[in-house]
Amino acid sequence: MAEQQRRFQRRELQVDFRARHQSGDGQLLFESADLSSGGSFLKSDLLLEVGETLVMEFRVPGETRIIRAQGRVAWVRRFPRGEEPPGMGVEFLAMSEEDRQTLDQYLGQL
Repeated sequence: MAEQQRRFQRRELQVDFRARHQSGDGQLLFESADLSSGGSFLKSDLLLEVGETLVMEFRVPGETRIIRAQGRVAWVRRFPRGEEPPGMGVEFLAMSEEDRQTLDQYLGQL
C-alpha cells in the first residue's frame, strides 16, 4: 500500500501481538513490523483471509498497560519479494479511548 494512501503515519516497530479469532477460537502470536494508530503489519507465515476479524492485545515498549483492540485483516502479502516478510496488514476497528490515548502518546514520542 502506498504511503500516500495511509491515514495514519506508521512507525517501524517490533511489538508482540496476541490474537484470537473474533469468535474466541484459538490463540495466535504475531510480531509486528510497524505500528500506527490505525493498525499494524503483522509478520507471519500463517496468513488469514482479507476481512477476517481478530481480537488482539499488545504492549508498546516501556508501557505497562496492555492495549486491546478489535482488528480486521485489510490486506495480505502472500508472495513477498526480496527482503519483504510475508504477513498481513491489520486495521484497528475498535479500541477503548484509554488504549487509543496510550498508543497515540507513545507513537507521538517516537
